[in-house]
Amino acid sequence: MARRPACPPRTGPPGIRRVTRFRLRTLILLGLTPPLAASPPESLAGPTPAPTRRIGAPGMLEPHTGSLLVDYYETYLRDHDIDAFRQHVSARYMEGTLVRLIEAPNIQARRAALLALGLFGSFEVNAPVAKALRDPDPTVRSIADNALWAIWFRADTPENNGTLERVGALISQQRFEEAIDLATRLIERAPRFAEAYNQRAIARYYLGRFEGSAEDCRLVLDRNPYHIGALSGLAKCQLRLDQRAPAIETLRRAAKLQPYNRDVTQWIAALEAGEP
Repeated sequence: MARRPACPPRTGPPGIRRVTRFRLRTLILLGLTPPLAASPPESLAGPTPAPTRRIGAPGMLEPHTGSLLVDYYETYLRDHDIDAFRQHVSARYMEGTLVRLIEAPNIQARRAALLALGLFGSFEVNAPVAKALRDPDPTVRSIADNALWAIWFRADTPENNGTLERVGALISQQRFEEAIDLATRLIERAPRFAEAYNQRAIARYYLGRFEGSAEDCRLVLDRNPYHIGALSGLAKCQLRLDQRAPAIETLRRAAKLQPYNRDVTQWIAALEAGEP
């Protein structure tokens, strides 16, 4: 398959990004396992196969310590079989239990719970997963970051998720006008689908339509206040529009979600110091 032309790396809003279907399966492994041998497909995140229905009585296969979940996770780290991990966890753990384990004392349990939620969690877990961006463990934060993007990309119906994938493919091909048109049709059909606005913001930004891109970022945040990409994207648009003070306020909001993100804190410090 031919490689897609890459968008200029320094022209787009930091944090507004596209997510490949393979992204969760590889980038969340940074610091955890060696990279998998397979190369990522050239498409964006699309519909995720429905997980096996979760069964089991609470307290039996879902101990509060998450010991069984940790066993699955450590087996995954050894074997690198993400599908086996998904199947085992989805068959034993309910979403609510995984959410509770995000705050478990055991670091491995937190990592495992976030990995599982990234693989099959619904948009209902958006807020608790976002809170994990403040976890003291950097690996937990990395997994949470990638889990959020995976959740956002499958937050609507399979049909609409597939349309979003096509929007992203058009952006990757630098066919920005077509991407905007398709994203707009998707938004008309699914007005609550936050990521559709975010992808349109990307296309508008690359065309230099900073006011429109900023407005799309605001619409994303109206629907998903935890969207760290839209926050940094909005700040970049505000700077392009010579709105330094609003950009600093936007970045401070991002820093509250990601207090350990040095890029954001350094960006704020530079702007407050009057640097360009």
